[in-house]
Amino acid sequence: MRVKVKNLTKRFGEVIAVNSLTAEFESGKLIALLGPSGCGKTTMLNMLSGILPVTEGQIFFDEKDVTDLTPDKREVGLVFQNYALYPHMTVLENICFPLKIKKVSKAERIERAKEFAKMVHIEEYLNRKPKELSGGQQQRVAIARALVKNPKLLLLDEPLSNLDAKLRVEMREEIRRIQRESGVTTFFVTHDQEEASAISDYIMLMKLGEMQQYDKTRNLYNQPANLFVADFIGSPTINQLHGVYTKGGIKVDGDNQIIKTNHKWQVEEGSRVVLASRAEAITFNDKDDIKTKVVESYLSGKDTLVNLKIGSYNLRGYIDATKPIKIGDNLNIGFKTEGVFLFDELTGERYYE
Repeated sequence: MRVKVKNLTKRFGEVIAVNSLTAEFESGKLIALLGPSGCGKTTMLNMLSGILPVTEGQIFFDEKDVTDLTPDKREVGLVFQNYALYPHMTVLENICFPLKIKKVSKAERIERAKEFAKMVHIEEYLNRKPKELSGGQQQRVAIARALVKNPKLLLLDEPLSNLDAKLRVEMREEIRRIQRESGVTTFFVTHDQEEASAISDYIMLMKLGEMQQYDKTRNLYNQPANLFVADFIGSPTINQLHGVYTKGGIKVDGDNQIIKTNHKWQVEEGSRVVLASRAEAITFNDKDDIKTKVVESYLSGKDTLVNLKIGSYNLRGYIDATKPIKIGDNLNIGFKTEGVFLFDELTGERYYE
């Protein structure tokens, strides 16, 4: 099912949780709603589900306006952060419950419950109570219960946050598998950019109730729309050198060097800018002429992640681990074409060539 929101807004008194958001989401995809705490992602999810009424704007499921429909009329499956399983019911009874409410016959609801229990790999636990299950198993039950009524939309509100690190990785892979098998359009709320990148087809990155970028996962990393996106996505965090744009390059604060790159950005001379670069976009070649000093270094697989000082700022780059590096060394660096961006310092808007 395709989902479209038009000028979607939610206010809580004077606070604007979601601000005039317009977007269209492709059918059958897994979409991550990503951003820091308070950015509006859970509010957005709750408006899609019908739990929260819309202040302004519209929500469409395919071509149907569902803005004023109650949750039970939207054909939505919802999985909460705490799973919200009924402790007095068995796994089978928990999964069957939505069908029981719909007055589906007992034989049919048991058959469907077993089918989805098998899909999420909990068929051997059908007679257990929730307290007898691990966190990951409880999550599978909650997903099966959401899917058993064949929803057109599946909404997951930070479902991995209560799991340990290893189980989080396992379960995000399982959620990806289950979503692909079921084919249901899915929204997944998270504040973890690594999690969002690993699990989703598309990411909507939000800040203060506004969409910063909605795109394929890889594009947010390779082609960030603004400085917030560039800074939020990626590990290690993108390097940032603040300075003044000149015809010859960029004069970084606290340094007399003019940094030149292979780009021809359309920028007015004298503008305050931020030169941002991914760690893998830093080069260490004989022809490189940008002077830096080694602050720290860390072994990272076959490479060394070296922390460098230039002017008032630090930046990180990957260098061959066989090259001897020690704190205080002077190193010359350069920049590749890919993974290097220029932003307006005040607005964060990206400059293009």
